[in-house]
Amino acid sequence: MSWLNKVTDIAEKAESLLNRLDQNAADALKKPKSVSGSVRAFPRGESQLSLRNDDRHSEGGFEASSRGYTRSYHGASSVKSFGDRHTDEDELIAFLNENKNVATSARPPSVASRASTSGANRVGSSSPKGGIFDVSDELKAQHSDTLKSLHLKESEVAVMRVSLQEAEESIKRKDAKIGELMKENELLRNDFRFHVGSNEDIAVALKKLTDERQREKESFEAREDEYAKRLESMREEKSSLVKEVEVLRASVSEMEQKSKLQNEELRLAKYNLEANKHEFDEYKQKAQKILSAKEQLLASLKENTAEGGDDSSSMVELQELRCENGLLKEDAQQSQLVIYNLKADIQDLENRLREEQKSSCGQREALLEQSHRHLSAANQYHEQLERVQLEYEFLQAEMRRQEEAVERKLAEKDVELMKLMEERKWGKKYDAGEAEQRLNTMGEKLIAKQTTIERLEGEKRALVLRLERAEKGHRQVETAVGSHYIIEMHDDNSSQHKSIFSSSGKEPSVIRISKGFLRGIDLLGLRLASFLRSPVFRIFFCIYCIALHSWVFFIILTYSPEIHPL
Repeated sequence: MSWLNKVTDIAEKAESLLNRLDQNAADALKKPKSVSGSVRAFPRGESQLSLRNDDRHSEGGFEASSRGYTRSYHGASSVKSFGDRHTDEDELIAFLNENKNVATSARPPSVASRASTSGANRVGSSSPKGGIFDVSDELKAQHSDTLKSLHLKESEVAVMRVSLQEAEESIKRKDAKIGELMKENELLRNDFRFHVGSNEDIAVALKKLTDERQREKESFEAREDEYAKRLESMREEKSSLVKEVEVLRASVSEMEQKSKLQNEELRLAKYNLEANKHEFDEYKQKAQKILSAKEQLLASLKENTAEGGDDSSSMVELQELRCENGLLKEDAQQSQLVIYNLKADIQDLENRLREEQKSSCGQREALLEQSHRHLSAANQYHEQLERVQLEYEFLQAEMRRQEEAVERKLAEKDVELMKLMEERKWGKKYDAGEAEQRLNTMGEKLIAKQTTIERLEGEKRALVLRLERAEKGHRQVETAVGSHYIIEMHDDNSSQHKSIFSSSGKEPSVIRISKGFLRGIDLLGLRLASFLRSPVFRIFFCIYCIALHSWVFFIILTYSPEIHPL
């Protein structure tokens, strides 16, 4: 703070000024003077003492105010008023230090009169009466001057008191402002702490967000890996499902055969049951007839025995009839047991047949759903095949258009070459400069045409490669559709348009291997044909021929046959 330094400098200057005044007063008192000098020096010294006391009081108050001022850190307006007061005090001190013109005593008139009378007595004892009057006049003049200086000093002191009060009021105002500023500073510090805390919170939140982002990134990578694994597993499941479908189709056919056999067995068992029932009914009727006849015979025999007595022959017949009756009952019971067993077997067969029918129905529904899915996939492959065919046709049309454009440009080039030949024939009639200029222009045109032709050939090769890729994709789609149609057994055989080299699962392995070999040869021939069209191949072929011939000539020239001794 510059104003604080100024205030401290001013306070130091005031202290040095007071010290200098004290030193001057001490020097003036110590000097030995004459009577008149002593008379003059006494009131001057006393006035200087009083002035020093007043100055000390005033400067003490000012120092206190300045120290309070420094403690309260007030502004630069009080510094300006202090500088004005300092200039006034300097002028006052200069006025007081004038020889024989400035009064330096603040004593009352009684003290001054005693000093003047003592001085007058001393002067009267050492000088005549005329000198006494001069001394008294001089003392009166000095007294009047001292009074004037006292009045001036009092006015200066009043002015300084007023300025001191103003300074104190300004200090109070400054203190109030400083208090407000301190409060504002405290508020600003609190705000700063709050902002620092909020910044720390933001940093922590940012760190949390970065950590969360890292975690999400890791989780995303983990999910991506999991998705790749799931995709691979789904592909494996798809292949396994295809195999399972084939196995299920085979099992369904086997189950159908088994169900047919079981139906035949059930029909045969029902027929046998009906036949056994019919035989059992006939046997039952016969047994009932025999039993009724035998019962009648027994009844008649009983009557005869009752009438005619015991007969041994009738008893024997009766026993035989009873044995036959028991045997017939046993046969009837056995036949009933057989019938019950046959009924239980038939019920078991019917239950098994129902269960097998339910399971076969469920498997049939699952197979139907799988067949529907395969049909939808086949439809999608059909759509893809149609799109590929459209792309193939579009590429063919574009290739034809490019070929036509190249042919037109080649025809234009031939026409231009013919014109150039004719112009070269007739060019001798023209000047050499014009001929060279025309030749240069024609050469530039030829170079431009050559570059366009090369560019078109490159585009043509690119289109050929695209066409080959499309054909390859077409063949792959055909093979995929063929494989899906093989799974569908006999649904859409009429709608399949297979290629010559497309293989199917029904064909034997030798035919499939031969078709794959022919397909590879076909692709190799197409690529070789597309590569033979390029000028780079021709350059390489020429370099190869030159290198081969040079190597052969080198071998022929450097060859030396071995000669073996006989």
